Order: sequence, then structure tokens, then C-alpha cells
Amino acid sequence: MSSLFASFNIGQRALQVQALALEVTQRNIANANTPSYSRQRVNFIPGDPVGWDLAAAGGGVVALSVDAFRSRFLDYRVSEELQSQSESQTTLDRLSQLEVSLNEGGDGGLQAALSRFFSGFGELANDPQDLSLRREVLVRAQALCREFHRVYEDLQSVQTSCDREVADAVSEVNSLTANIAELNARIAEAHGLRSADEFALRDQRQELLEQVSELMSLSYFETESGAVTLSTADGTVLVAGDRSYAMTTATQPGAPFLKVSLEGQDITASIGSGKLGGLLNVRDRIIPKYLGSLDDMAAALIERVNTQHVLGSDLSGTAGGEFFVPFSPAVSGSNTGAARAISVAIADPAKIAAAGSGDGPGGNVNARLLAAVQDEKLLDDASTLVQKYSEVVYDLGARTLSARETVEARGDVLLQLQNQRDSLSGVSLDEEAANIILYQKAYEASARFIRVVDDLTEEVINLLE
Repeated sequence: MSSLFASFNIGQRALQVQALALEVTQRNIANANTPSYSRQRVNFIPGDPVGWDLAAAGGGVVALSVDAFRSRFLDYRVSEELQSQSESQTTLDRLSQLEVSLNEGGDGGLQAALSRFFSGFGELANDPQDLSLRREVLVRAQALCREFHRVYEDLQSVQTSCDREVADAVSEVNSLTANIAELNARIAEAHGLRSADEFALRDQRQELLEQVSELMSLSYFETESGAVTLSTADGTVLVAGDRSYAMTTATQPGAPFLKVSLEGQDITASIGSGKLGGLLNVRDRIIPKYLGSLDDMAAALIERVNTQHVLGSDLSGTAGGEFFVPFSPAVSGSNTGAARAISVAIADPAKIAAAGSGDGPGGNVNARLLAAVQDEKLLDDASTLVQKYSEVVYDLGARTLSARETVEARGDVLLQLQNQRDSLSGVSLDEEAANIILYQKAYEASARFIRVVDDLTEEVINLLE
């Protein structure tokens, strides 16, 4: 009789285990299209034998645990690639905006305005007394100033936009890290209770970790309790257990843009990847370089043209004055703001000093010298104004091309890693359909086994009566 009752126990265990396996399989199928879901499985082991003698009956089957197919290594590699890919994509998007501002297509653009400005003096040299040619020189000079202003302000507009996006990205990171800390607490609790909810919570947390990875450079590791500790690239903690640490943004004295701080420490320079890294790189390194080049060009243009213009004489024989309004830097020795400030100092075309000093009204020596300034190497790197701007446009184009190629390369690597992870963690409907049939057959067999044992038990009881 004891062996019959033990058989009932074996059958009951089998029914419970196959029912659990069916439940897990149905869960897998239901989440087949859930991006963050990790496929689950039931681990079967033989049950302990029933009895103590050599003829002890087998213990049937029991469910040891429910596991999720997830690779920590692949998860971490995906997070790393997301950081790099997001940084490259952010940089590419902003560089594309800058290309529109520096666009030299057709007859427009700063380079064309520079050429027309200097050619205006060359045309004036052919007939220095022609007032219409003199007016044209002033018109072209004013157009050149507007081009300097336009390009400079467009670059600053992108820079300011990046600054605003930094604040938005930091706010988003804070929201995500707060949610990760909350999930850490729930995962630790589920882990202690060996609850099946742990896997769904882990999937949710991994999705949040990857969203943070898209925003900034970070590293993380999992503790024994199942919680993750999340930190910036330089090791400053963002999440520890069930507690998150919020980043802040604020301007500092002497700095025009936002700095990112964590626990009172400025971490702006350590954010090297993710969307934040891309925004900070464009805002603090790329655009300032181009603005500096424009300022150097404008300052050199103002100084050299003014120096040459005062050496000539106008239509009335009076010594020439300043052609452009002299630039007064806020900081001695700095050209910052010259491109934004450049403007024409004279309004009367008769005041253009086309003649050389002491020449008559028909002189053109100074006009020719002013036209020749175009070919002078005025910049510190021994380049002309046109060459310098061409270098700026070329550098921007090269950066944009490099960013585009990096986005494509990183995208390929990321796709490969995601495919590897999907092959491990993703749900195969064909495989799950086969598992349903397998577990159903096992469940039916277990039920039939219990029915047979029940019939045998009834017969034994009848014999004993």
C-alpha cells in the first residue's frame, strides 16, 4: 500500500511540474514580441526516492527552478555599443545642422561674400570716381558683415540648442535612475522569495539600463542580491541598491553654458559618450573651434583693411578713415566676438579711400592694394581669409563624413550583438509550440498514470475487505 500511495505522490508531482512548464511556455509565447523579454525555462530534476530500503520507489520529477535565458556579458556589450552609437548619431545630427549654416552652394555663403567684397575694390580701381562702383563696394561690405553675423549666429544657435538638450537629457537620466533604484528593491525582494516575478523585473530594469546607456557613459555591475550598482565612467555612483543620486545642471561664474554635477562634483568632462557626450562634445569643443576661426578671420579682416584704408585718400583728397568699425575685445588679446561685431564704419561712398596718399581724385593705388588683401596670408597658420574659411568648411565636411561612417559601423556592431542576444534570449514560436505538445503529452501521461494507480489501489482495498 505504501508504494501505491508513493505512486500517487509521484503522479501529483508530475502533474504540477508539467503544469508549471506549460505556464512558462505560455508566458514565453505571450511575450514573443516584447523587446526586453528573456525566454524562460523550467529546470527538471529527479525527485528523492520514496522509502529507505533498497526497493525504495523513485521520486518522479520535481521543478528545481525557473531560469531566464540572459547573458550578462551580451547585455553589457549592448549597453556599451549603445553609448558609442548614440554619441555618434547625436554628433552627426548636430554636424548636419552646422553644414546647413556653412553651406557654400551657389553664389551664397561667406566665402562668396569675401570674394565679392575684394573684387569690388578691384572693379573700383578701374574707375575710382564712379559713385555707383563706390556704392557697390559698400553694399558688398555690408553683405559680408551680414554673412559673418549669419554664420556666427547660426553656429551659436546650434550651441545653445545643445545646451538646452543637455538639461533635458540630465532630467531624463535622473528619472530613469530613480526607476532603476526602485526596481532594484523589488528584484532583491523577489530574489529573496524566489518569486517568478524576478525575471520580469530584471527585463524591465535591463531596458532602463539601455535607455540610460543611450544618454550617457556609464558602467554597472550586479550584486549578490540581484540589484545593480550604476556609476558614471569615472566611478561616481548613480544608483546603489534602492537609492539613486540625481545629477544637476547649473551655470558657473565665467561659464556661459550648463555644467553637470553629481553630489556636488562637476562631472561634465567625464561624460564621454551617449547622447550627453555627443551634445557636450559639439557644444564645448567642435562649435567653439569654428567660432574661433570666424572670429580670427573677422578680426584679421578688420585690422588689415582698416590699416590699408587709412593710408589712402578719398574723393576729396582727405586721408582715409577706418573702413570697418574697429574691434574692441572684451579680453585683451582675444578675438572672441569679432565676427558678431563686424560692421562698416562709413556710409558715404565718397569717403572710400581708393586713391593713394597725395594722389588726385582719380587715383586707384589704394583700391588695388585693398583688393590685393584677399591674397595676403593674414592668419596665424599662414592662410588667406578664403583659405581659412575653406579649411573650416572642409573640416566640418570631414567630421560629418567620419561621424556618418561611425554611426553605420557602430550600428552594424550593435545589430550583431542584438542578434546574438536574441538568439539566446528571444522566443522561438516553433520551439515553444513543440514544447507545448511535449508538456501536454507529459501532463496527459501523468494523469493516466494516476488513474491507473487509483484503479490498482481500489482493487487492493477490495481484496483486503
